[in-house]
Amino acid sequence: MKTTLLACAILSLSVAAGCGSSSSTSPTDGPVLYTLTVQNYLDWCDLTENGTVYPASAPPVTSFAPGTVVNLNATAGSAFVWGYWTGTDGDTTSAHDMSMSTTVTMTSNKTILACCPFPPPASQTCP
Repeated sequence: MKTTLLACAILSLSVAAGCGSSSSTSPTDGPVLYTLTVQNYLDWCDLTENGTVYPASAPPVTSFAPGTVVNLNATAGSAFVWGYWTGTDGDTTSAHDMSMSTTVTMTSNKTILACCPFPPPASQTCP
């Protein structure tokens, strides 16, 4: 009887520690989500993320499942011109992503910058 109780106690400890099981889950484990932070340089662009419009003063910070393709669009505010995006799928050269409509594929947490500077020859430009 003592041997049986001891064996049960060891087995219980082994299972609780994850021994002998091929997978374990925790009640706090949930789906993986990546955060997309869209920065609006000097708040001079109006931004749209997957159809939701965000005013220049309130750019989005949202979470997405891995592999999600997020559609972004920027419109320059009055007196400004469209510049470029950084950190998007199209940002592959030093000239950055010049398209006003672009995408971001969520493979990690990402920070995107939209830039709408004053028109030339103004001194304020994008970073």
